[in-house]
Amino acid sequence: MSLSLPATSRRAVVLSVSLALLLGGCTPDDGDEAPPRDMASEAAAAAEDVFEALSEADESALSELSDPVDAGRIIDVLEASIEDGEITDVGFSVSGEPSIEPETGDSDLSSSPTAPSAEASVPYEVAWTSEIGGDTTTFSGELLLSEAGDGWMPRLGGAAQLFPGVPGAKGWAVGFKWLPRGRILDRHGAVLAKGSSESRSYPQGSTAGTTIGHLGVLTAKDVEDGALGAPGDVVGASGLEGSFQERLAGTPERRLALVDRKGRKIETVARDEGALGKDLKTTLDLQVQRAAEAAYGGTVGGSVIMKPQTGDLLAVVSSSPFDPNGYVGAADVEPFNRALSGLYPPGSAMKVMTAAGALDSKTVTASTIVTGPAEYQGVRNFESGEFGSIPFSSAVKFSVNTAFAQVAEDMGAKKLTQYAEAFGFNAEPDIDFASTSSFPFPDDLGDLMWASVGQAQTLASPMQMASVAATIANGGRRMEPRIAMHIEPHGKRAVSAKVAATMTTLMESVVEGGTGVNAQIAGVRVAGKTGTAEVDVGGERKNHAWFVAFAPAGAPVLAVSVVSEYGGVGGQVAAPLARSIMQSVLPLLP
Repeated sequence: MSLSLPATSRRAVVLSVSLALLLGGCTPDDGDEAPPRDMASEAAAAAEDVFEALSEADESALSELSDPVDAGRIIDVLEASIEDGEITDVGFSVSGEPSIEPETGDSDLSSSPTAPSAEASVPYEVAWTSEIGGDTTTFSGELLLSEAGDGWMPRLGGAAQLFPGVPGAKGWAVGFKWLPRGRILDRHGAVLAKGSSESRSYPQGSTAGTTIGHLGVLTAKDVEDGALGAPGDVVGASGLEGSFQERLAGTPERRLALVDRKGRKIETVARDEGALGKDLKTTLDLQVQRAAEAAYGGTVGGSVIMKPQTGDLLAVVSSSPFDPNGYVGAADVEPFNRALSGLYPPGSAMKVMTAAGALDSKTVTASTIVTGPAEYQGVRNFESGEFGSIPFSSAVKFSVNTAFAQVAEDMGAKKLTQYAEAFGFNAEPDIDFASTSSFPFPDDLGDLMWASVGQAQTLASPMQMASVAATIANGGRRMEPRIAMHIEPHGKRAVSAKVAATMTTLMESVVEGGTGVNAQIAGVRVAGKTGTAEVDVGGERKNHAWFVAFAPAGAPVLAVSVVSEYGGVGGQVAAPLARSIMQSVLPLLP
């Protein structure tokens, strides 16, 4: 690595023949004496050439002026020091009059073959400027040169030449000191994480543990890849701790120090002031989180409770409890958040999106008569049920796959994909530790029809499916899921308010007398949709159980999604689980 400094012409170290011998035809035979050599000026000029090459980290030029091995050695140290010290500029310059030993004014003697070789000592300064502190650190020393024929040969001393006057100095090192880390809070100010990095604690234990995340250690590779800090520093590694590392940790104080060959500090010469970390107030509600976790129990899978009007995540439930207190500074730990990062085929819960898109595009109305044969173009109904001719509203109520397959065929792949994307599929979430839910463009009719009922290659996280339900609850306007209060809520319309109102009625019918009756709550209007997603596990067919809902249907305060991995049938497993969660949570919400 070399600094981009202005290139200048170099003076030759070997002295030229006196102009007096070249002009006017004069020769030594004329009886005129050659002027005495100004050895001090010669040595100073030679030193300036050396310093110019060093200032440019130009190994080729320096090798022409000195021993190539010495030149390579000092350039290696120089380049490493520039990188290690975050150096923006380094300059070498003559700072005083050279001294010559042995001194002699006898030009005849100095030019005779038997004359003793002279030594020159040239005072110089080396000035280092680093990004850290922005100040310049200057060292003073002397460059030794030996007379060599008609020129001067520098005696380069490696690191000692770069840091003169500091015995044992080998190079620069940048150290980091992290200032107090910000706390993580729930939406009401309850503390979820506190303390400095090394003494971080999590008062709520495993409650929302995978979402809060943990602190790990920086590796050398992390630093090489651009992470701020030094190997071994304790920093955010997962969940909110990792995602909001910059906010929570602030900026570390950086210190530039001279170090010896073992990396031990000799002297700190500059520092940058750091910045304190800021608290992170999340959208989570600790009481809602506790209630949801208790209701979810030992089910394997995940659940998300969302505020429809803002997209706020009020609770994020992921099976396999994770207590961050036990992992502060741990390496190679990657807690898996099923609710945010788990991706599953959504099954018939996807029919909320498909039905809304079909209504919004006027492909059907709620009263349009559709047919529900046991099988259509390879798509079959659950347990091969047959429904005959029914209104589209009944196809939603009883989750008729073959009716939806025909509606999707009428919509077409382009239109169906557009609505899927309007509901949040195929877009990276703002929450960067959440996975992207995917709705690949259907390649053929079979993929189109199966995708419309949440199969084929369609994959969704519980957070995404909570967002689908929340979009209907919010009058057709989808709000981007958010987990931090300092981020402004934002969203865009997916379907019209009229369509959302129709979908609310259809989803209420699912709970009142359709596949979602097990989600009924006395005195509460619940709008929901079941889903049973078929997956192949080692040649054996298994089902993920889904339920998405919002309540109260007339004035929603929450949207919820539940998935039970390999749990079975959505209406039998996920619907009652969602009911239990809503019963526990609704009394806690205004």
